[in-house]
Amino acid sequence: MPGTATEFLTRFFVEDLPFTPTARQIDVFLSDLGLVSPYLMAGALKEVRAGIIGSILAYQPNDWRPLIFQIYNRKVAEHAQLFPIFHTFETAFRSTVAVTLEDHYRHARWWRGIYQQVRVGNPATAIGQIGGVAIPKDAAHRIGQIIIAIDGDQFQRNIVSGLNNGYQFVECCDLGHIRQLIEEHWRVFAPRFTQPGKKLTLADFKAKFERVREARNDVYHHKAVARLTNVVATAEELLDYLNCSIGFVHHKITASTPTALQFSLPIQPRHNTW
Repeated sequence: MPGTATEFLTRFFVEDLPFTPTARQIDVFLSDLGLVSPYLMAGALKEVRAGIIGSILAYQPNDWRPLIFQIYNRKVAEHAQLFPIFHTFETAFRSTVAVTLEDHYRHARWWRGIYQQVRVGNPATAIGQIGGVAIPKDAAHRIGQIIIAIDGDQFQRNIVSGLNNGYQFVECCDLGHIRQLIEEHWRVFAPRFTQPGKKLTLADFKAKFERVREARNDVYHHKAVARLTNVVATAEELLDYLNCSIGFVHHKITASTPTALQFSLPIQPRHNTW
């Protein structure tokens, strides 16, 4: 039995199951763990246990697996439901950074001068202006660090040299880089986060952006996300500053009729099913 699976199974059996599983049940659970997210499985098992312990219904050991997967599938569906939220959030902020920095520096490839400096071993701060616009040393340093993150320490990936516009550059950034670009140019972006009667501080922006980013990462790595309502509300608030209604976008996406997925292989006895 693989060590990782043993670790999760031991935790399940010792902490969450109120019965001692048979050898056959252990084999089934082990087979399941080869196909599912152990984190969502653990969350589903805890919910089942809480519901059963607080219920007058007498569930037998064989009833647990379908109940666990019923909740597991709900959790997967909740993750799928969040995709339009994260897609809209990420796309909107990437595009906002691309357009805003191009306008600010008056240059379609505003990172180019910094790239040329760090490519030959000079510090990014050797660049003091872009397109005739002064750039703070911290901002230049951050852009240099992002370029190295994209291309590698030895520039072995050679990606940045082929980027022709801000959209291409921000698509090569991870979401944390997008937040950093906004932070280092807060004076430029701050007006976007001001509305009548309210104004977002840099500290507030960082905390809220990270809340959404961390939840997005957890979902993309198939982990359980706590306080989903709070995450959605935070994404909605930040997007509202960009004049984007996530409620409108989500409704349009969910109301559309996508092409149905087609599956050609029949379900067979050897498949894990529940």
